[in-house]
Amino acid sequence: MLGLFHDTIVAIATPESRSALAIVRISGPDAIGMLGKIVGDSASVFAARGGGAIYTSVVGSTPPPPRIVGDASPLLIRFTPEEGVRGSEEVVRGTVGRTIDDVVIHVYRARRSYTGEDLCEITCHGSPVIAREIVALLVANGARHAEPGEFSRRAFFNGKIGLEEAELISVKANAESERELRGAELALAEKYVHLRSAHDKLISLIAQVDAEIDFGDSDQIEIYDFDSRIAEVTSEIELLVRNSANRRENTGYFTVALVGPPNVGKSSVFNALLNFERSIVSDIPGTTRDYVEAFINVGGFRVKLVDTAGLREADESLEARGISLGSEAARHADISLRVTEPGGRSPILSDGEILLHNKIDLDSWNEGLSLSALTGDGIELFHAWLLHEFEQRSETLNQISLSESERSVLESVLVSLREVRSDAEPAILSEELRLAASRLSQLLGINVGQESLDYIFSKMCIGK
Repeated sequence: MLGLFHDTIVAIATPESRSALAIVRISGPDAIGMLGKIVGDSASVFAARGGGAIYTSVVGSTPPPPRIVGDASPLLIRFTPEEGVRGSEEVVRGTVGRTIDDVVIHVYRARRSYTGEDLCEITCHGSPVIAREIVALLVANGARHAEPGEFSRRAFFNGKIGLEEAELISVKANAESERELRGAELALAEKYVHLRSAHDKLISLIAQVDAEIDFGDSDQIEIYDFDSRIAEVTSEIELLVRNSANRRENTGYFTVALVGPPNVGKSSVFNALLNFERSIVSDIPGTTRDYVEAFINVGGFRVKLVDTAGLREADESLEARGISLGSEAARHADISLRVTEPGGRSPILSDGEILLHNKIDLDSWNEGLSLSALTGDGIELFHAWLLHEFEQRSETLNQISLSESERSVLESVLVSLREVRSDAEPAILSEELRLAASRLSQLLGINVGQESLDYIFSKMCIGK
C-alpha cells in the first residue's frame, strides 16, 4: 500500500502571515535528499532516523554582492560573517550561497510519518519571505508545489488515515469558532455512525442470503424479518439525506441583519456591537447606501452582522440597488432586527422581523429588546438575548454535510433498497444487496470514489 506516489511535494504548512515561526513541509521519496542539498549540516539530515530535531541553516544559491578583499584574485571572493556566509572565509564565485535562515528540522521516515512517505518539516523564522524562499529552493531542487490537501491525500492512500479522519482534519482546519468546531465534529461523527450502521446491517443480510444459497435445502430462501431489516437500513439512509437536505447555506455562523428606515441608528447599533466604528454614522438620513458586513463573537458563536441601507424611496439607480441588496441580505439572515426610534416604536413588520428599540436614552422606552447605542444601556442584555437565540438554534449549525456525489450515492442506494424483494431469485437478491453495500463502502472509505476524495481534500489548505 505504501509508496504509491513517485514525486516529492512541498508547501508552507502554516498561515502565510507574520509570526514567530513558520513551517515548510516536504514529503515524497526524495524529500530527505532534496533537503540535504540546501542545508549546512546535510550529514545529520541524511543520517537522521526520525524523531529528533536537527539545528542547522538553509543556504541559498544566490550570494550577496561580493566584495574583493586586498590583493585577492577577481575569482576569489571573500565574505565576512556579517555578510551572511557562515563557516567559510573564502569561496569561489557562484559555488556557495548565502544563509537564508537558521532552522530546526524534523525528519520522519516513511511508514512512521503522517503521509507514509519520507517527510521533513523545516521550522524557520516566521517571515513569509523566508518560508517562500525555502520553498523556492526545494522546488529548484526538484520538488513540486503541493495541491490543497495533498499531504492528507497521500496519508489516506498510504493507509495512514481513514476517510473519517481526513474529513475531521478538514473540519479542524476550517473551523473559525469553538462552537463551529464542536458542532461540525458532532455532525461528522453522526454521519459516519449512520453510514456504518446501514453498511453493517446490509453486510449481515448479505451473509445470511449467501449462506442460504450455499447451504439451503431449496431454491427458495427464507431470511428472518427480512422486510423490517431492509426498512431499518432505508430509515438510516433517509435520515442522513433528510438531515442534510435543509443544511444552512452559510454553515458555521449565524447572520444578524439590522433593517429599518433611515436615521433610526442602525449603524450606531452596528458599531456598538462591534465596539469600534465600522459603519459611518451621520445625522444626515440615508448615510448607509449599501450594506456593510462584519463578524463578531457572541458566547463562542461566530456571527455575521449586517448593517443595511435605510428603507426608503431612492431616486438614483445606484442607491436603489444598494437598498435592494440590503433587503436581500436581510431576507436570508437568521435573525432580522427592525430598528426603531422615538416616534416610530410600532412599525409594520415583515415576516420574521424582530423589533429592536434604539435611542431609549431619549424616551426611556423599556419594552422588548431595548437599548441605547449612544450610552451603551441595554447592550449587555441584548448580547444575552442573542446568545440565548443562538443556543436555541445551534442544531442548525450541526447539520450533516453531504457533497453532491455523496448525496447521489445515497439516493441511488435508496432506490435500490426500495425495489428489493425477499421473494426475488436468490442470486439476484444477493447481487442487489451487494451493490448497495458497495456504494456505502465508497462513503466509508472502503471503496472510495474519486469525486468524494476531491470534495474532502480540496477544502483543506495547501500544507495539509
